[in-house]
Amino acid sequence: MNLSVKKIFEMVTDMFSNSPQENDSVARLLENAKNEIRDIRANIDMVNDSDVLDMYIYRLKAAEAQYRQLLKMAKESGNRKKTG
Repeated sequence: MNLSVKKIFEMVTDMFSNSPQENDSVARLLENAKNEIRDIRANIDMVNDSDVLDMYIYRLKAAEAQYRQLLKMAKESGNRKKTG
């Protein structure tokens, strides 16, 4: 299945427009990152174009890094609540 240029543009635009809002909780951001990882993994199998595959790989790595960072934040926040 080939993805159209328009669809790819929409996906990339969505990726950059979904920056976290200050009022979002870490748990909600974790859930969003987990869903993004799941969605990317589901779509990566349908890609036939090497450039689009590269895009998905970069998106996956970025989403996984974001998830790891959010986990650290959640752990630190939990430790502060226990000690503070």
